[in-house]
Amino acid sequence: MIQNKFVAIDLGSTHISVMAGEVLENGFLRILGLETKPADDIKYGIVEQSSGAAFKLNELIRMLENSARLKDIDYISVSVGAKSMKNIQVSVSHFIGASKIVSEKLIADMNIEAENKIKGENVAIYDVFPLWYDIDGQKLDEPVGKQGTQIIGKYNIVYGNKLIAEKLEGCLERTGKTVEHRCLAVEALATAVLDEHEKEEGCVLLNLGGLTSTLSIFENGTLQQMVVIPLGSQTITKDIQEFGISEKNAERLKCAVGKALETQVIDEIMIAVPSINPDEPQIKVSSKILAMAIEARLDEILNPIFDAIEAYTGNLSHGIVLTGGGSQLNGIKEYITERTGFKVRYGNYSEWLVDKTDPKYDKPVFAQLVGTILLNHEYRQHHPLIETEKLIQKKKIVKLPGTGLKTKTTELFKTFFEDDNKLQ
Repeated sequence: MIQNKFVAIDLGSTHISVMAGEVLENGFLRILGLETKPADDIKYGIVEQSSGAAFKLNELIRMLENSARLKDIDYISVSVGAKSMKNIQVSVSHFIGASKIVSEKLIADMNIEAENKIKGENVAIYDVFPLWYDIDGQKLDEPVGKQGTQIIGKYNIVYGNKLIAEKLEGCLERTGKTVEHRCLAVEALATAVLDEHEKEEGCVLLNLGGLTSTLSIFENGTLQQMVVIPLGSQTITKDIQEFGISEKNAERLKCAVGKALETQVIDEIMIAVPSINPDEPQIKVSSKILAMAIEARLDEILNPIFDAIEAYTGNLSHGIVLTGGGSQLNGIKEYITERTGFKVRYGNYSEWLVDKTDPKYDKPVFAQLVGTILLNHEYRQHHPLIETEKLIQKKKIVKLPGTGLKTKTTELFKTFFEDDNKLQ
C-alpha cells in the first residue's frame, strides 16, 4: 500500500465500517471509499462472535478494494470503544537518581509502573495518558532533561474487560491483515472534531451512538475523564416502537418528526403510521406525545453524563461538542444547553477534507473513521511502513500501540407513512 493511503475500521455498536483515505502533503484527507454492514456479531462495541465479525470485515475489505481501487489491502488501523471501558487516575513517585536528570528511561519505567497499578486477571489496559509531572514541587508537561530530586507523575488509565480485548484481537487476527495502529475511539473522535485550543483549554466531547453514549472530557491537551453509558439513540427508537409500529417506521418517525424537548412542539399534529399488525388500522401518533417520550428517555440516558460534567472541577471554557448519529435528533443541541447551561456546538471534520468531497462522507457517524485515519497517518510518520514490512519478513509480531407552510407541513406528515411498501 502507498505510504499516504490508509484503511480504518470502526467496529461500532450497530455497524462495521471500513474507510480508505489518502492524506495529502498539505494534510488534507481525500476519502477514497467507504463500505459498511450491520454489526450482527458486535454489540456495544464488543465482538461477540469473532469468526462472524472477521468474515464480515474481510468481505468489507474486499468490497473496499474494488470501490476505492486499492490493490491488496494488507494494513489496517482500528479504533476501540466498548461499554465496559472505564478510566482511573493514579500517581507514581520516584527519586530521580544520582544524575538528578530525568531520563527517557525513567519516564518509560514510571508509565509501566502506573499501568501495573491496575491489577486483575480480567483487566486489560487500553491506554495510559500522562496528565502532568511534578519535579520538586514544580508542575510541567515535558520532564525529560529537567533537573531535580524527586518526580511525581499523574496518569489517566483507560482499562476494560480482558476477555473483550482478547475477542477483539482474535477477530482482527482472523482477517489476516496487519494492524498497523490501534487507538481509542475517543482519541479518534477528538482528533477529527476538536481543535487544539479546545483540547488544551477544556471541553466536553459527547458522542451519542446507537447503543452507547460516551462522555469524554479534555483539558491540558489530553483525556481527563471518560464515562460510557450503555444506552443510545436506538433506545429511543425502541420506545417509539411501543406505539405499535415497526422499528423502521419508529426510526423514521423519530428522525422526521421527533424533538428532544416537548416545548419545541409549537403546533401539535397527528401522524398516521402503519401498524406493525397489517390487519389493524394505522396508528396515529401525537407529535407532542412523541416529544414527551423522547425527552423522558434522553433524561434517563444523559443524566449520569450531566452529573459527571457538573462534578468536574477543571476548566470547560469551550463547552460541549456533539458527535455521533444520535446528535442528529431535532433539538438535541437546545436540550443539552437547557440541561447543562453550557454552549453546545456540533462536531465537524469537514475542514480536514479536500474540496469537492462527496457530501455523503461528511456525516457525524463517520467522524471516528476519519480520526482513525488521521492518527494512523501521524503514527506512520514516526514508524515508516517499510520498517513494519521488515518486521513481518522477520516473522516478528507487530505490537498494537497502545407556518404559510403549516397546512402543507401537516399534510406532509399525515401522509408521510402512507406508502406501506416503501416503509415496511
